[in-house]
Amino acid sequence: MYLKVKKNRAEEIRKKLIKSEIYDRCGKILHEGEFVLLPVKKEAEKEILIEIKDSEIVALETEKIKRKPFSLKSSLSGKLNEDELKLVPSSFDIIGDIAVLEIPGDLKGKSELIGNSLLRTFKNIKVVADKIESVGTEFRTRKVKVIAGDMRTETLHREQGCVYKLDIANSYFSPRSGTERMRIVRQIKDGEKVLVCFAGIGPFAVLAAKKRNVMVYAIELNPDAVKYMKENIKLNKVRVCAICGDVKTETPKLVEKYGKFDRIIMPLPKDSEHFLETALSAIKNNGIIHFYCFSHTPDDAAAKVKEICEKLNENLKIKILDAVECGSYSPCLSRICVDFRVKDI
Repeated sequence: MYLKVKKNRAEEIRKKLIKSEIYDRCGKILHEGEFVLLPVKKEAEKEILIEIKDSEIVALETEKIKRKPFSLKSSLSGKLNEDELKLVPSSFDIIGDIAVLEIPGDLKGKSELIGNSLLRTFKNIKVVADKIESVGTEFRTRKVKVIAGDMRTETLHREQGCVYKLDIANSYFSPRSGTERMRIVRQIKDGEKVLVCFAGIGPFAVLAAKKRNVMVYAIELNPDAVKYMKENIKLNKVRVCAICGDVKTETPKLVEKYGKFDRIIMPLPKDSEHFLETALSAIKNNGIIHFYCFSHTPDDAAAKVKEICEKLNENLKIKILDAVECGSYSPCLSRICVDFRVKDI
């Protein structure tokens, strides 16, 4: 049961209800326009409620308040059978105002229903897209299909005080890595020269340049992602040099022109070891590399990185600073970042 009162008298009436011992402390106060709905006990005496009503309460509501569903599965209850509900994704990514989820094959025929339920449940979502396939190709893109809402795949995503424009259909971006990106940026010192490999639309590069007084160079192979990175550099008014090309080809050019780097960020966990030799040749003595890979444990990842680096260049000493689990790839593999310092022997 709820008592509907005007906002300007809500606290006064709440105190009266508490004094009369009919206020439901386990209930949740709800809001409806200019009114507040105060929870009252089911056994509340009618006479007391009438007395309160005489104190200029607008209306008395005794029926149950219909609450909005708080999850995708709950919003689909009654629309899908029990077996189908078990298949509904329990999580999804929100990139700007676009929800990206992966609908199982057995539910593809219910895609539109699922998408519209998501729109009704979460008002901040304007587009729902289904992942048709996982991230693939050399440009790290994935096929998506809009199943509900506006027919578009471009959006603006806000994170850590930065804004990123992107198209989820032609550029890779993970909102789940926001905390990890900030962890790295907190380690950067003013005045450093930073290289971001596999930079995508620029989340690492833009954030670093936004939060620290540094010059950042960012290399990305995907021309569509580079186009958005350049736009994001302007949107955030930061100093980042965006380069379209292969890391192995462009990094030596940068070293020749600007010298070696104080810090190199390598946020590409798949096949990343193939680029370690390039990074080692571009890092200053005592410089730091943030290397991402897939591994079973942080210790395994750290040991693997150290072994590879020492084989590539026996004149270097690798000191592991940290190994952090920052996402899952499969039940057996995690996405891990190994932070390590490189010194000349």
